[in-house]
Amino acid sequence: MMKLLPRKTISLKPLLAIMVCVALIYTSCRKADNSPIPSDNTAVKPTNDTISGQIALNLAQSLAGNYGGVNIMDGVDSVSLAGHNGPQHAKNGSALCGFFTDSLVDYNRTVADTTYHTGGNLTFYFDCKDGKPTGYTAYDSLMTMKITPQATGQYFVKQYYTIKCLTDDRKFIGVNGDLYYEHSTITQCTCHSTHTEVENANYVLKDLKINVCGCSRDILSGTATFKAYGRNWSVTGSITFLGNYRADVLINGVVYHVDMKTHKVIA
Repeated sequence: MMKLLPRKTISLKPLLAIMVCVALIYTSCRKADNSPIPSDNTAVKPTNDTISGQIALNLAQSLAGNYGGVNIMDGVDSVSLAGHNGPQHAKNGSALCGFFTDSLVDYNRTVADTTYHTGGNLTFYFDCKDGKPTGYTAYDSLMTMKITPQATGQYFVKQYYTIKCLTDDRKFIGVNGDLYYEHSTITQCTCHSTHTEVENANYVLKDLKINVCGCSRDILSGTATFKAYGRNWSVTGSITFLGNYRADVLINGVVYHVDMKTHKVIA
């Protein structure tokens, strides 16, 4: 399921993948939908089938914690708070039954001429039965800055999930929640000018059923609605998860059948 990343070991490598043209993850009904929609008629507008594949990809990566937040795909038993610096420090999840626990994130890294800073917080509440976690509520709010000599990128991720075990063998979980993602880039151009891009997406998850067992991890059913904005495009739609690594993405009345492994539209 999800892992609480230690203060000094939060992985920033997956965030590099966010630099794609259609950077999407999703947001909550918790944030007012007042982000400006950029307009730029000179940029190449992505097709809806490209957007649908990217939406499916980024949602899957968000659930797996690839953007620095929580990972729910490893199951309830994977939650670890070892090394946790919050007020309810503990060596295992069961000791935290019924408790909220906070972890402040403050991480810096330099790779060649690129520097990163991630800050924010991760919050959990654990539900238990007979001393074992049966589910949890997770909230994360993280901001990452990526600075190079040529550009500055800013990534903001806010995710809120409620997770519960659906079977006694703990192989299947149910997930509801909302996600928000915003990406902005300021590029240093010639003659000391700059170019700014802003992209964001909002998602609401409803009754996802996920197989979290070993190599069989898959979203078997459930739906998500979304709004997404980019430099010269905006879309609204929904995702219906079909199992067997397939999903139908509905955009402007057209259904795109997406392979969740390749993140491409299939016939």
